[in-house]
Amino acid sequence: MKKINLTTKLNLKIIGVVLLLMITVTVHNLWLSLQQENEKNALWLASITDFLIKKKPEGSFSEIVAKHGTFQSTQQEIMTINHELQPVLQAVLVPSSIIKFGFYSLEHESIVAIGPHSDVSILLGINEKPFKKFFFSDTEKFIERKNSLVWYGANAIIHIRPVTDRNGIIIGHAFAAINQDAVNAAMWKRTINTLMAAVFMLLVCIVIFRELFNKLKKDMQLFAEGILHGCTSNFNSELAEFTPILKYISEQTEKMTRLDRLNIIGEMAAGIAHEVRNPMTTVRGLLQFIGNKQEFANQKEKFSLMIDEIDRANKIITEFLSLAKNRAMNFSENNLNNIIRDIYPLIQADALRNNSDIKISLGDISPLFLDKDSIHQLILNIVRNGLDAMPTGGLIHIITAQNEKKVVLSIKDHGLGIPKEDIDKLGTPFFTTKDHGTGLGLAVCYRIVHRHEATLSINSELGEGTVFTIEFKPISADTLSSIKDTKHSKLEVEK
Repeated sequence: MKKINLTTKLNLKIIGVVLLLMITVTVHNLWLSLQQENEKNALWLASITDFLIKKKPEGSFSEIVAKHGTFQSTQQEIMTINHELQPVLQAVLVPSSIIKFGFYSLEHESIVAIGPHSDVSILLGINEKPFKKFFFSDTEKFIERKNSLVWYGANAIIHIRPVTDRNGIIIGHAFAAINQDAVNAAMWKRTINTLMAAVFMLLVCIVIFRELFNKLKKDMQLFAEGILHGCTSNFNSELAEFTPILKYISEQTEKMTRLDRLNIIGEMAAGIAHEVRNPMTTVRGLLQFIGNKQEFANQKEKFSLMIDEIDRANKIITEFLSLAKNRAMNFSENNLNNIIRDIYPLIQADALRNNSDIKISLGDISPLFLDKDSIHQLILNIVRNGLDAMPTGGLIHIITAQNEKKVVLSIKDHGLGIPKEDIDKLGTPFFTTKDHGTGLGLAVCYRIVHRHEATLSINSELGEGTVFTIEFKPISADTLSSIKDTKHSKLEVEK
């Protein structure tokens, strides 16, 4: 026998709570519906008795009998009155088959007319005494009657209204009675049908949601496996509505993975880079010293090659150190346009050496809270990557603009473009598509962007070029004020 696990118990509890809630709501609605139904029926009963009073022929019930002569028995008189009043009773528009109405005569101490169907058993076959109690009234009223004779023992609500003759003397009552047991039964039947339909819909929903949860569980398992293998960027769920959520999770996971890698590289850099650089400097100096001696003149090219390789290794170590986690940054109020103008001669010189050109379009932007040296390095790295992507030369366009509350820096090259499968790997330490690249330049850029609480996005088309877009948050008024106060305090101290 299969054991009931925790999930099954939880599902049973949820179903039990939902069913209890449904039953509670249904019973409450039944009570409200019954109250409304009784109010509606009361209006019908009152309107029926009022109609009967208005349409009844003038005179007493005895005068109706007198028109047909003398009868030997009271029963014959009752049947005659019933026959004469049937046109009035048939004129009543009955809203339901559970309402009976007619006239009661005080003189005959009996019901003398009944509708909508002439039921002889009520006129002649019932005990007269119980009627005297509730028909002894000179005003209209409602009566709740258990074991009503009009309805053969069923519970009933009855409305009575006095009938008078020409002299205003009460000669009987018009009445209308509704079978309350039938009303309650109809309400219960309707409620049970509603409850059964709700239970059926609940079961259908449970089946549907169970199927959805199974698909969701399967998708989550596949997605988790994709995260482990680093291939979730193009993951599509069987539930189309869930795909954007998984894509967002994938993007955030990739960002966290990239930052974790950068942190690890930074910690490694802080620990070993200096220790590696010191002996390399010594080796480079000795190679340069020995290479300059006359007896090694014929080995000059080999010494130069070794020195170049040591310089290349030193460059890697320099970029490696840029990833150091705890590297201090000097944040201050800066305008990004001014930083670009400062660095423009340097990047323009690099572009000319590469048979390329730099175009800048600087918009009206808000001040930012930046580390100037880091932003220099960020722009240099991206521009030099763009120059490397244009071996035959081309144009690099640097644009700044204000996008709502954010400052946007875009650097576009017209190079070869980046394959889609490589875009997600950009920024991973040591990943490079260049023959002599280190794979650390963009990793440094991501580190700088992250420490500025900015975002970096890359769009690329093969043969069209690549656009690097960095979005910075502007300085708030409070932050800007605190920066100015700090600078002012420093100046006062220096004085």
